[in-house]
Amino acid sequence: MSGSTFNAVDVGGDLTAITAVVNPAVTPPPPPLIELIEVIGSDGGLPAVADLDCYQLGATPSEFGAPGRSGSDDPYVRRTHNDVDERLASALRRERLVLLVGQSKAGKTRSLFEAVRLELPDARILVPNPDSLPHLANCDEFVGSEEPIVIWLENLDRFLVRRRPLTLGLLNRLTARRARTVVAATMRSEARDRLSAGGEDLAYEIRSVLDRAVAIELAPTSDDSFEHAAAMIAYPMLSLGRHGLAEILAGAPEQLRRYDVARFGNPALHAVLQVAIDWARIGHPRPVPEDLLIELTMRTIEDQRPELDVTVEQVREAIGVARLPTRDAGSVAALVTHRLPDRSRAYRPFDYLVAADDGAVRHHSHRDIPPDFWDGATRDADSNTLLSVGITARSRENRDASEALVRRAAEMGAGDAMSLLGLFLHERGSEAEAGIWYRRAADAGDVDAMGWLGSALYRRGAEVEAEAWYRRAAEAGDIRAMALLGISLQEHGDDAEAETWLRRAAEGDHSSAMRLLGSLLRERGDDAEAEIWLRRAALAGSTRAMDLLGILSQERGEDAEAEAWYRRAVAAGSTRAMNLLGILSQERGEDAEAEAWYRRAAEAGDIRAMALLGILLQERGDEAGAEAFYRKGIGMGDTNAMALLGSFLHDRGDKEQAEIWYRRGVEAGDTDATRWLGMVLQNRGAVVEAESLYRRAAASGDTDAMALLGTLLRDRGDAPEADEWFRLAAGARPADFGATEEESDRGPAR
Repeated sequence: MSGSTFNAVDVGGDLTAITAVVNPAVTPPPPPLIELIEVIGSDGGLPAVADLDCYQLGATPSEFGAPGRSGSDDPYVRRTHNDVDERLASALRRERLVLLVGQSKAGKTRSLFEAVRLELPDARILVPNPDSLPHLANCDEFVGSEEPIVIWLENLDRFLVRRRPLTLGLLNRLTARRARTVVAATMRSEARDRLSAGGEDLAYEIRSVLDRAVAIELAPTSDDSFEHAAAMIAYPMLSLGRHGLAEILAGAPEQLRRYDVARFGNPALHAVLQVAIDWARIGHPRPVPEDLLIELTMRTIEDQRPELDVTVEQVREAIGVARLPTRDAGSVAALVTHRLPDRSRAYRPFDYLVAADDGAVRHHSHRDIPPDFWDGATRDADSNTLLSVGITARSRENRDASEALVRRAAEMGAGDAMSLLGLFLHERGSEAEAGIWYRRAADAGDVDAMGWLGSALYRRGAEVEAEAWYRRAAEAGDIRAMALLGISLQEHGDDAEAETWLRRAAEGDHSSAMRLLGSLLRERGDDAEAEIWLRRAALAGSTRAMDLLGILSQERGEDAEAEAWYRRAVAAGSTRAMNLLGILSQERGEDAEAEAWYRRAAEAGDIRAMALLGILLQERGDEAGAEAFYRKGIGMGDTNAMALLGSFLHDRGDKEQAEIWYRRGVEAGDTDATRWLGMVLQNRGAVVEAESLYRRAAASGDTDAMALLGTLLRDRGDAPEADEWFRLAAGARPADFGATEEESDRGPAR
């Protein structure tokens, strides 16, 4: 519990009071740069691009090229399919994160390195240890260097799924140096697809990083006839067949064939490789020690092949076979050998075999990881390993294993594991226990937990305490907490400080903060700057920002521009934009087009579309259709549909039923129902009650209610207050359509 004191009065899960007092911990200085990097130059610092070859950065060696032996016998085959080489060159000149994505052994590392060598020949290359990125951002040797630097991230997923991952905020800090800084990364297609999938809060930061990257797809040379022909000319001694050049150079097809054949020809060898592959697939950060590989292999054989009598010695012999390159299978072995500090051996599998069992190699099916392997492979693991493997389990949709592993790490006292366990518990509805772990993690100084605890408190109605935690996390540099603090301050009427925090979060590339800042600026009439931030948010993928840009354009009379933004938002999945297109069409007199958009949104479950469709049908005389949609919206929880149904019934002459629905709408907090009921009562002579309802609606920002209230006050001789309400009504900006449908900014996503 370093750097904090804790009053455990509230640890039982009652989140109505803040009882932790976190004191700033003394941050130790970051390690020297030499301890943060994996590839060192001849001068003891960062190597120059010209001093390296692709094999030193992770490319698979072959008989034609290896570390320190490149450039003569291993000619590069230009990647012309989909203009990959040209697109890489362009991205490296302009962007901060360039990601080359492709299947295993498609040639990603070689292609990216060749592009870096051509475009940034004077740069230094920094190959970080996966756990060193947070330290690197604070390292003076890195930050203060005046030389251009390429941060090389081979297999980007290694940096995204771990205890201290690469986040969007960290990416911004790493690339904020005065000198040119670009992150050049590779990633297997199946890893990218797996980490991008799903809508969980856990995946938010990973998706944010991947969305920020300029991602370029690389297919094997065999997928393009011109590249395939060029590969055959460059390497006439190879028989490429249906495979890509990089696959053949690495001996990948032969290694995979031997793995498959070993299932029945050499079950000990097959089990050894299967265990090593699964060790890598669960995200274990270190190679598997030989003794543990033997133990897990014996257990696997006992479980999967109980009819066999395989000895430990046979398993040792199988490991010996697997760790040596074989003829016709390239220059790499099925097991890549590492030496541990005690000089014993540990192993990583050939990555093509991992991709094959993940179903990412053509003509090879996916194999499930045995359910008990997650626990067996982490039996004596430390909290760092448990957390990394737990996150990987989550990315592979194994929620039970994920929570169990993260809980073990949390119980060891790891603050970030406590925080993540709280998130998992929140996601499955165990709010009380989630609060316990958030609070413990926050007390341990975990900044993420401070923000998540704030969100938990907010959901419980403890807004003051929530804001205190948001502020604490924001002041510690958490971008998400800055955005949430800005929202909280804005809700409490402190627009000036809200803008300060939203601006800081927006400058940290938090897309929701960009959109919220744009909305705040628009509300005060600063449309020019509002549009700048909304465009940035839209480019980051915010459909709400696209909608708002359309509204701004439509207000300026630029209907074509508005329609373009609405259609872009529709393509990104926004039903709000369908409604806005319907409204735009209706204003043009294109009722059939409007109806089509409303129906499309209504079929997608949008209750506002049902109301708009009801209004359209009512205007053209289809009373039965209008009433049906109003009632359908009410059934789905649309309080405004209560007001619309009341208005419909009033127009039809059923004033008693109309008033019933107005009152139901008022009870549900609907502003239209409140105003319309006030009008009914005023016409009836109940002026006092009408005034009360107008004031209630006006306090919610209803400009029509402000004008009605002003008229009522003027008629009874209260001219000063009446004029004040008229002034407010005239100066108010109309509320953005669909504001109640904004994506959540209160969830625990970072």
